[in-house]
Amino acid sequence: MPSWDLWRRELYLWTLTCTALGVPLAWFLWEPAQALSVAAGAAIGLVNLHLLGHSAFQMLGAPTAELRAAPRPRFAPLMAFVRWPVAALATATVLWYMAGQPEGLVVGVSLAFLGFVIAGVRSAPIDLDDEDPRP
Repeated sequence: MPSWDLWRRELYLWTLTCTALGVPLAWFLWEPAQALSVAAGAAIGLVNLHLLGHSAFQMLGAPTAELRAAPRPRFAPLMAFVRWPVAALATATVLWYMAGQPEGLVVGVSLAFLGFVIAGVRSAPIDLDDEDPRP
């Protein structure tokens, strides 16, 4: 399993790279407000996927016995309960108060998810000593 630091760097790198390509394209194809909503959607998606990845790495990285013996953090259930409403409020804020449009927000969140997937693929360990499983 890759380390959290490597995966986080890959997540930031690829999300920002995809967003850096998507924002000028949205500006050119639609309008500046659409480009702003693409950037806002990518930021919302990046924060949400960062928190999801961090939780997954903590859960999968610790042995089962250590998880059972560890004291339960006080605010972990609260953070899990609050993350989705905060993401929904951020989305509503972008759509209601900014000049952005829903299409740009969806494109931005999709670019963050694309960065998430690329980070997972690039940080996965590769074993080149395995034989080819095909006959």
